[in-house]
Amino acid sequence: MSSIIEMPELVLERIIGFSNFKDVLTLRQVCRDFRNFIDDLKDSKLPYSKFKQIEIVSKKDENKIVFAFVDFDGTCFRIEYSESANSRKYQRKTTVFENSNIVDVAIRDLQLVLKFQKSQLERLYFDVDDFQLLPGLLLHNFPVKLSNMFKMLNRRIKTETFTTETYNQSQIMRLLPFVDPDARRKLILLAKDDDMKLEIDEIVKTEQWKKSQEIHCDFHVLNVNVEDIFHFSRITLTMNTIPARDLDILRKVFILSSKFEHAFFELTHFHENEEISNLWGTPFNTGSSSNWYFRIKDLEEEVLHIEFRGQFINFHLIDLRHVLTGAIIQDYNEN
Repeated sequence: MSSIIEMPELVLERIIGFSNFKDVLTLRQVCRDFRNFIDDLKDSKLPYSKFKQIEIVSKKDENKIVFAFVDFDGTCFRIEYSESANSRKYQRKTTVFENSNIVDVAIRDLQLVLKFQKSQLERLYFDVDDFQLLPGLLLHNFPVKLSNMFKMLNRRIKTETFTTETYNQSQIMRLLPFVDPDARRKLILLAKDDDMKLEIDEIVKTEQWKKSQEIHCDFHVLNVNVEDIFHFSRITLTMNTIPARDLDILRKVFILSSKFEHAFFELTHFHENEEISNLWGTPFNTGSSSNWYFRIKDLEEEVLHIEFRGQFINFHLIDLRHVLTGAIIQDYNEN
C-alpha cells in the first residue's frame, strides 16, 4: 500500500476522480494514509455520488446509527455503526475500531458523503432518537455532534423535502437551519408520540419555513398565527382548535391565491359552528359532513370546497362537476 501512497498526488487525484463513489468509500478503508488523503481532497476532486435520498437514523434500542443512501436508479446501500461492537458495517465488510469513538467515525463518514453530494436531493430524512435519558451511551452525543458537523461543513444541504421524525422538538431547530431554504419545497415534521406538542414560534421565523411550499406536521401544534401559513400551497396540521375568524381569513386568502391546492386540519375540538354559519351561511349537510362552496378569483371551472367532518376541516379545490347536487356555490367576494 505504501507504493500507492508514494504515487504522485495528481495521479491519485485522477484515480479517485474517475472512480465510482462507492469504490472511494471502500478505498478509505484500505489504510489510514489513503483515508486521510481522500478526506483532505477538495470537493471538486471527488466523484459525484448522485443520490436522490439520504436517511440518517439512530436507534437507541439497538445502540446503532444507520445511514441509508438511495441512487436515482433506486439502488440503496446502508452503512451501520454499532456502539456495542464499536464497529462499522459497509457492504460485506465489518470494521472494528479499537481506539476510536464510533460516533466520531460515523460523523466523519457522513461529512465525506455529503461532500460527494453535488446536486439537490429529493429527500433528506432524519430519525434521531432522544438519548437524553441515556447519558452512559456514546450515542448520547450523536445529535449534538451531528449539528456540529453541519456547521463545519459550511454549506447548506439542497433537498426538495426535509423530513424529521423525533420525540424532541429541539431536534427540529438543531437540524432545520442546515437545509438550503431556496431548494426546499416540502417540510415534514413527524412526531413519534401521538400526544406530542410542538411550540412553533421559533420554527416559523426561519427562512426554511417561510420559503417552503408545503407543510405536513402531525405534532399538536401550539401558538400558530394564521398569517404564518398563508404562503403554503398544501397544509396538513394537527391543532387544538382554530377560531372561526381565522378560518374565514384562510378562506379569503385561498380564494385569492393562484398557488393554493389543499389544507387539512385535525382539531382536538371545535365549538364555533354557529359562528361559522354566521360567516358562511347555512352549510349543505350530507349527514356525515357540512359543506360550503366558494368561487375563486380568475377561475371559472374550479371552486373552493370547505368540508367539516367531525374534528377534521378540509379546504381544497375541486372541479365544478364535483359540487354536490343541490349545494349553493357562493359568488366570488374578496370580503
